[in-house]
Amino acid sequence: MRCYSLPALAVMAACTAVSVSAAETASSAFTAPELKMLFRYRLEAVDQDGLAENALASTLLSRFSLTQQFSHGWSAGGEFDYVAAIGDKNYNDSINDKTTYPLVADPAGADLNQAFVMYQSGEQTLKVGRQRINLANERFVGGVGWRQNEQTFDAVRYQASLSSELKLDYSYSSKVNRVLGSKSPQGDWSSDLHLLDLRYQPNSNHQLGVFVYQMEFDDALLVSNQTLGLDYQYSQVLSQSSRYMLYGSYARQQDAGDNPNSYDAEYWTVEANLWLDQWQSGLGVEVLGSDNSIGFATPLATLHKFQGFADKFLTTPANGIEDKYLKLGYKLDQLELMAFYHWLDAAEDEADYGKELDLQLSYNLNAQHAVLLKYADYQANSLHTDTSKFWLQWLAKY
Repeated sequence: MRCYSLPALAVMAACTAVSVSAAETASSAFTAPELKMLFRYRLEAVDQDGLAENALASTLLSRFSLTQQFSHGWSAGGEFDYVAAIGDKNYNDSINDKTTYPLVADPAGADLNQAFVMYQSGEQTLKVGRQRINLANERFVGGVGWRQNEQTFDAVRYQASLSSELKLDYSYSSKVNRVLGSKSPQGDWSSDLHLLDLRYQPNSNHQLGVFVYQMEFDDALLVSNQTLGLDYQYSQVLSQSSRYMLYGSYARQQDAGDNPNSYDAEYWTVEANLWLDQWQSGLGVEVLGSDNSIGFATPLATLHKFQGFADKFLTTPANGIEDKYLKLGYKLDQLELMAFYHWLDAAEDEADYGKELDLQLSYNLNAQHAVLLKYADYQANSLHTDTSKFWLQWLAKY
């Protein structure tokens, strides 16, 4: 279990808040704590060319979240995760040395996922301690919620509405608790992160974002970077059952801190989506460029959301990557089907990396229970190897 300075500070602050609250009158006594529970069972099967064995991972995430509200805007929270491997561990979990199997990055173990104290006053919120941070669409900073062990941050985060249209979000983080867990040499990164995100939304149709991310890592010098960018989203309702959305983003990245490499790379993406009754369709292109044979880095992103479910491009290749994709979806009551197709090429030359088909079916049984089926098939051309993955998942929330 991991415990570091910021979570310890959060616990101390929470205890102080409890002492102050206890001294108040009975009319201002704090309410009972709120307990939430989440259980997520997942079966993941992987067939990857070039490895002697196929992987089959059966894991269960058990999560317990406790939040306590105090008076005068103070609250505190904690979250405990335990990932259990059920049955034989016929997969490489990144720390068990089963390198003849494909990687399934869900190592078993316990984790203090969150431990924070928070103060809220009007449109301002200050949160100190271990916490999840998801910025914008998580392309640059996210919690990697797909994996059983979530990515969290030991951080101070300040959020404020500067006006009815303009919102500010700033975080400083001294440690990143990554999905590989504390037993892995790459499980925790000591960091010096400054994450600034501004959102301007004059009405329901337009949203403009500007972001500045300064990322320095003592344990991962090669991905220390400074990224400046902006994004824009336009959405329009056509009728009661139809709408469309346009999205675009541009960013520029340079080396930062003690990164021994020198580079200046660009990122850009455009996407269009259309919803007609139960149908959704979309197309887009995303480019992560490179410079001096160093690809645009996104070390804190929720990577599973981008460039295919097979996760073949968790790091950007030396010649960058261009992802052209189509998607089609259908939703009927609690049932949703989604299909994606990706054409994956180098950004800086004519290389054809490969193609990928992704399928997903989700069904909400009720407010507490949901099931999910997913399939990914990556067909390699000039990079990586043919890989197919299948997931069966059951989620329960209380």
